[in-house]
Amino acid sequence: MAAAELGDGAADSEDADHEATESGRGLVNTPFAVAGVPSNLPRGPHGLDRDVVMASQRGRLLSAFVEEASEKGYNTVTISDIVRHAGTAKRTFYQHFTDKEDCYLQAFDVTSQLLITDLVRAADVVDHPIERIRAGVGAYLDSMRQMPYFAKLFLTESLAAGATIADRWMSWVDLLADGLVRWRDESRVTHPEVPPMTKMQAVAVISGINELIRFEIRRNGVEGLADIQPELTELAVALFTTDVG
Repeated sequence: MAAAELGDGAADSEDADHEATESGRGLVNTPFAVAGVPSNLPRGPHGLDRDVVMASQRGRLLSAFVEEASEKGYNTVTISDIVRHAGTAKRTFYQHFTDKEDCYLQAFDVTSQLLITDLVRAADVVDHPIERIRAGVGAYLDSMRQMPYFAKLFLTESLAAGATIADRWMSWVDLLADGLVRWRDESRVTHPEVPPMTKMQAVAVISGINELIRFEIRRNGVEGLADIQPELTELAVALFTTDVG
C-alpha cells in the first residue's frame, strides 16, 4: 500500500504506518531522532513497544515538517505534504500534534534547545570573554550548517508565521540574551577590563547576527556560512564588547 493511499488517515493501524514508512522519504541526520529508536519502522509485525513506535513516528513527522516547510514556506505547506514525506497516515499526525502550528512549536523547541546546548558546551569551557564569544559564534554557525532545514525555516518564518510562533521565537532570543549577560557578569569577575553587557545590547547583536545568517542562507545556502564566519565572528566580538553604558 502506498503512502498516498493513507494520506487521509483511512488506515491507521501500526502495520499500515509501517507500510507507509517504507514509501516515505528517507530521513537522515535528523535532530529529532531518539537514541535507540529506529527512524523507519520495519514492515509487518515487529514486536516493538508502542512508545518506540510513537517516538519513531513523531521524529519522522517533525523532520518531514521542517524539510517541507523550509522549502514551501510555513503558510503553504499542508499536513498532507508532511505525512506524505514522513510516510505516515494523517490520523497519526493528529496523535502527536493538535495542528500545524503545534508541530512547528514542538520542532522549534527541540531544535532551539539543541542549538543552545551546542553553544553552551563550546563556550562554557572557555574562560576569557573574548574567546568565549568566538567559541559561541563558531558553535552557533556550526549548528546552523548541521541543521540546514532548521536554519532556513526558523530564521525566515518565525516572525511571519503567526503571533504564537513569533512570541516563542522572541522568548528564545530573550533566553539566549539573558544567558549572554549572565556569562559577561561572571567573566568580569576575573576580567574587569571587559565592559558589562546590557540585555538590549545582547538582543540587538543576536538579532543582527541572525539577520546576516538569514541573508547568507538566502543568497548562497548554508554552505556560505563558512565564508562569512571569520568576519561575522569578529563583528560579534566588536559589538558584544562595546561599552553602551
